[in-house]
Amino acid sequence: MEAKPELEELYRRAAADPRSISRAERNAIWGHPPPEEEDRLCVAKTGHTRAGLVAKAVANNPDELTLCEAQILCHSRGVNYDIAEYAGPPSLDRLEMLILQNLKEPTPLEKLQNEAVGQLWAIRSAEEITALMNANNRRTAIEAIEIEAREEKWQEFERARRLKVGTPWIRRMLQAGLLEDGAECWGFVVFRTGCYHGEEGEAPWQRLLDYLLKVAETSVLHWNSGPELRPSLRVFFVEDKELESASNEQLRARFRKMRDGAGGEHLPKGIRTNCFLVADEPVIKSEAAQTPYTPGYTDDLEMSVEILEEDSVVYIRAVDPDYVAPAAPAERTTEDRADEEGEDEMADFKGEATVALPRVFDWLHCACFYAERGITPTWDSRNGWHTVHVQTKGPEVWVRNWSPNSGGIHYIHVRRFPIPSAVRE
Repeated sequence: MEAKPELEELYRRAAADPRSISRAERNAIWGHPPPEEEDRLCVAKTGHTRAGLVAKAVANNPDELTLCEAQILCHSRGVNYDIAEYAGPPSLDRLEMLILQNLKEPTPLEKLQNEAVGQLWAIRSAEEITALMNANNRRTAIEAIEIEAREEKWQEFERARRLKVGTPWIRRMLQAGLLEDGAECWGFVVFRTGCYHGEEGEAPWQRLLDYLLKVAETSVLHWNSGPELRPSLRVFFVEDKELESASNEQLRARFRKMRDGAGGEHLPKGIRTNCFLVADEPVIKSEAAQTPYTPGYTDDLEMSVEILEEDSVVYIRAVDPDYVAPAAPAERTTEDRADEEGEDEMADFKGEATVALPRVFDWLHCACFYAERGITPTWDSRNGWHTVHVQTKGPEVWVRNWSPNSGGIHYIHVRRFPIPSAVRE
């Protein structure tokens, strides 16, 4: 900053006696236009002089301030807030230029100016302080609304792009006829076998329902083509006090009757017929189920079914309705065992699997759907219950260390937002 004797004298006087400084001199110190020019520009932009804006921000309703009016009152450049203040190479944005300027050692004249500005700020009236605070709050509120609107517009664009591109998981199932041949819906049957009696009444069951339905909808909306499947998602609940503590064999018999349409019960076409879920008392009363499920959000604001290490997870039993316990094997000789190649992966299969709920409506459903259609998925040479059993032998380890949807570990920064409940039959 070159030497300017007039400004230097003004700065010294303002620093020594700030109350002696006129509005014109104060504008010169702050870098604002002269009062007459400032008021002319202010009226042209807002219909008010600067004093009129201060009065509006204090005496009248500050929520009626426009963004322009709030900017004039709280911006360091006042009425010229919209004029670029910092010039620099195109690669440097305004923040970088501010940082560079702050890193420079101020000149003696700049030090005097800073001292003068500080003294002028120190003697501001209560009215000016209130106007500044109200204007700053109003500007922040307006900018937040504008940011939210821009973000929503971007999300709409991203949703449209993802829907157009499609997700292989959903696209392959639709191509394989998921909603064809008269299918009304897609989803699972869930048998309730616990908590029909108790001091808490229906509260634990209702909390599990909320958790499960939100997991179901999140699993669908997480994917690019989710809107194609969301309207037809169904979770078919079977609640009957006679089912309390029912065994898997009892549930299999009940399910097969529903599947066959016997006894007046039937399944909507499209509900999986080779698997059902069981919500027993341990599941309903589990600590994780009593906490509302809130999906994670990835950096691109898409809901995520990824599970973080610190997340509590509800595990539910998935049952094979057609399982028949094998007969006791004949005793094998040492030579027979030596001739076997590898271990039978299904030897310890008991007709059920324990699955984390966030995996039920994508991975488990895919495995069951492909098995019903006789399709061998590209991501697994096995199929159906073989796949389910092998990959859920250690459900806690499997679900936390390998995401079947991304193909690898994917820990994300989670932001919590509520979503609407899925459709319940």
